[in-house]
Amino acid sequence: MVNSLVLRMKLLAVSILLSILLFSCSEIGENLSQDDLEVISIDLSNAYDGKLSEFFEPEVDYIWLKDDSEEAQLGAGLNKIEFYGDKILILDVFGCKCVKIFDKKGNYLSQIRAYGDGPEKYLDLDNFMVHDNQILLLGVYPSKFMWFDFDGNFLKEEKLPFGVKGGVFMEKLNRFYFFSESFQVDDYLVRSVNSEFQDTTYFFPIVEGRYYGNYSERYNLIKNGEGLYYTMPFQDTIFQLQNEEFVPRLVFDYGSYAQDLEELKRNSEELNGLEEMEFINKRAKLYFVPYFWNVGEDFLFARFSYEEKNYSVFYDRNNRETAVLNFNIENDLDESGNNYFPYLRFGERKMGKRIPGVSLFESLMKKKEEFGEEAFESYINGKGKKFAEVATAAKDSENPVLIIYTLKK
Repeated sequence: MVNSLVLRMKLLAVSILLSILLFSCSEIGENLSQDDLEVISIDLSNAYDGKLSEFFEPEVDYIWLKDDSEEAQLGAGLNKIEFYGDKILILDVFGCKCVKIFDKKGNYLSQIRAYGDGPEKYLDLDNFMVHDNQILLLGVYPSKFMWFDFDGNFLKEEKLPFGVKGGVFMEKLNRFYFFSESFQVDDYLVRSVNSEFQDTTYFFPIVEGRYYGNYSERYNLIKNGEGLYYTMPFQDTIFQLQNEEFVPRLVFDYGSYAQDLEELKRNSEELNGLEEMEFINKRAKLYFVPYFWNVGEDFLFARFSYEEKNYSVFYDRNNRETAVLNFNIENDLDESGNNYFPYLRFGERKMGKRIPGVSLFESLMKKKEEFGEEAFESYINGKGKKFAEVATAAKDSENPVLIIYTLKK
């Protein structure tokens, strides 16, 4: 199977077995009823200062990632975190250019690192996935798949005729789903193969004239439980895989706040890179970039920008209720500070944040100054106990502490 993988992957670029258009809300066909779609109205006039207790269970967990190696720069380049069994995998694309592996207590175990030129090496990487107790590196340059075991041993590699940005494996379907950035391919953004890398299907053809933006697509494809979801930067539709096809499922209604995509397209043609990003960061109207988002069978979280302000949107899929939150949110669970909505995905119903150990300890000292000696002692022996214990242990470390929240059911 491995020796013929290159041939099979080349066939991905030339044969068409299945395609589904990527379209905006206005392009959804009449054969879909209102009940099929979940329309999420984002009215910024209703934004409010929320509390974490509205969305998360009272218990907050902390894991300090302990790594004393010279290449430990996890505070600067921690780009993806994945919990797998009793291990935590960390992607660092700026520091060690590797995947580091920790146990659930934060102890360093091993790393996946093959930086260099030539066979069994990469000059860059941008993503990974775990399947069948093997780690598959994605977003590799030069373009190829690379497999490793959990001890960091190289297993195999196969060159690719195009770049692959990310992917997941759906166990019930026994299929991989891979996606590429719009500049990496000239046909389809998502393609799927079975576990033998055969039976290719295609989704979301490149649409001439569509504005795709210049954002990393590492998080366009999200697997949560048995669900698989896909979306694109600056679009308004989230698709869900059903019966081996992607169908529109959640649609954002931006109302009068929406950013005109034609304006963004003109900017990409007329402005230089710095001017274009300055517009997006400071003057653009409401838009969505799938970087800070999470979705499951009964919830959706996404972060939006409007001019220079950020908003968090939490949508209850069971009750079809939308909460639009200002960026700052009160941490009334353990009052440890860090008052913004958790945006990192740590599991099916777990979200969180990361903060350097030294910064977490500074937050603890601020609480001590705020409370006074007696009230502080009561706090660190009560609701702030885990916060205080981990912050004290990690007080001299630049490595991150993961703060983990569990969504309410």
